[in-house]
Amino acid sequence: MKRRWTLPVALVVSILVSGCASLLPTSKALVNSPWQDYNSALTDYDRVIPGYTTVEDLKVIGFDPYKVPNIRILNATDTINIFMSNPSLRIEDLDPGVQKCAATKSRCTSYRIEPSLLDSKRVGNVLLDLLTFKRHTVATGWEFRGLIIIVDDVVMYKEPAGGRPTINTEEDQVKPLGPLQDPVSILPATRIF
Repeated sequence: MKRRWTLPVALVVSILVSGCASLLPTSKALVNSPWQDYNSALTDYDRVIPGYTTVEDLKVIGFDPYKVPNIRILNATDTINIFMSNPSLRIEDLDPGVQKCAATKSRCTSYRIEPSLLDSKRVGNVLLDLLTFKRHTVATGWEFRGLIIIVDDVVMYKEPAGGRPTINTEEDQVKPLGPLQDPVSILPATRIF
């Protein structure tokens, strides 16, 4: 009977010890949007011209919060709070388009544009990873940030584009005691009545 389990156990152990990265977890956070990378989002964002671009133009360009994910609609209060977070600033110090938003309040909305793609993979030795001794994670992708202020259906202000055109980070998490370092994770959940 012992010989029957010898081959399957040996096979499983050899796979785990070999460091087969395909057995490690991966995750991908992709938001469907018209932009496949940072530069394509930036190109469309550059087409927005304060004082000329209308809400209908924004929809044609691709900035429609009702059809494109990761575009938040902000009211005037939310918008002004972004700029007035520094107590030393006065409304008079802000761009005229932002001042117009503060003055018109109910006729002002903003679009906070935040498309991104983040791909995360754990690489390395499967056995060390599963037992939490050592986890090595590689994250790649991009993220774009922009803010458009609209008053009476016309763009009045466009914040300079921001974000990270290229994300490439690596993280090592080492626990010399492995699963014993975090005993809560290995103990069964207990319920108190």
